[in-house]
Amino acid sequence: MFIIPTGDDLVDFIKDFTGSTNDTEIKQCIFMAEMSMRNIELPALRSDPYAVENIGIADEYGRIPIPGDMNKPILFFKQGSQVTTTATATGTSGQFTITLTSTPARTISNNMLVTGTGIATGATISNITGGGGSGSVVTLNLANTGTVSGTLVFSTTGNASSQSGPWIVYDRVGDRDIITQGMIAQLYLQPVNVPAVIRGKFSEVYNNYQFLPYIAQGDLINLYYYKAWPLLFAPVTDEVISATGSVNPISGSGPWLFGVSGMTSVGDLEVGDEIYSTPGVGSFGTGGVTVVTSITSATSITATTTGGTSPTGGTVTGITQTGLIVQNNAVLQTWPEGYVYATLREYYIKRHNETDAQIYQAKFQDAWNVVNDQNNLGKWSGGHTKLTSVWQPRIYRQYNIK
Repeated sequence: MFIIPTGDDLVDFIKDFTGSTNDTEIKQCIFMAEMSMRNIELPALRSDPYAVENIGIADEYGRIPIPGDMNKPILFFKQGSQVTTTATATGTSGQFTITLTSTPARTISNNMLVTGTGIATGATISNITGGGGSGSVVTLNLANTGTVSGTLVFSTTGNASSQSGPWIVYDRVGDRDIITQGMIAQLYLQPVNVPAVIRGKFSEVYNNYQFLPYIAQGDLINLYYYKAWPLLFAPVTDEVISATGSVNPISGSGPWLFGVSGMTSVGDLEVGDEIYSTPGVGSFGTGGVTVVTSITSATSITATTTGGTSPTGGTVTGITQTGLIVQNNAVLQTWPEGYVYATLREYYIKRHNETDAQIYQAKFQDAWNVVNDQNNLGKWSGGHTKLTSVWQPRIYRQYNIK
């Protein structure tokens, strides 16, 4: 159990500590504090480099898109692991295209092998239209041998490195280094009698990662990095709670109280949560705000609509929770002192109390230094924080031209 488990609890803690009664002011101070914490490196923020979602697949230029949740790279390596993911799809016999009816858990890309009902043996992806999610049209290099249906498997089988090595560990260098050294990349010698593990380089060029030695299309790179983290009180995507429900009975003349029964689930709904639905025969009303007033069973709730038009009895679909905000993140869970000290610093800065602001800035800096000390000692981030390898000097000794 965490001492400060949620964002609301953090607000209450700061209010009790300072004597403030202004929630909005405290949330503003928390936001300002988070701006100074964005680059913190904590174990809870590290990616799993062996999870399929963190294995990059090289495009035709040997580049891998920078992950959207990337904060700072730690180490990339190439070991020949395979990526496999599934999705349902439909397709017509004799055609070269299939249509996805669900979104794969792992991003699919060109040259991935496709297997399943109606798919030709050895078929691979040659083009993706629509982003790779549900509704996307995928073009294959071989025509369908039958009606495509059910679950298809997409994998990178066939693109693995030799299981006898060499395996490559990539060090991060600057973007200028990767571009200038790439111009003479053809001078790299072919690996002969190399160690089991050799060192390569990578850097960020535009919104992709580029590697030396060059990697081929379909090559897999394990990405180990610190992830960005969501700010407290930021909006969260609406969550579908139940596919269907029935509105009845309805009472009142505005606000209106009504029951919703026959739900597939009430999920994690709580009293006070805001919801909406897609009207069918029934509706939650139009133009108003609907909130949950009680959870009556595992498949039913009561709710109140305020403003707009009256709800109508009958079936509705897509009952969705809205108005959600981030209440927790890995930093609050594992480094609450950072949130507390930085928020108090911002609070006293706002109150023009320089003495107390300096006190909590010093406490915040001490807490930050402890984390950085652990990183620099190699407890968490791999031994050093330099941008160059401690094994291989960054000079052109690998080239020997006579």
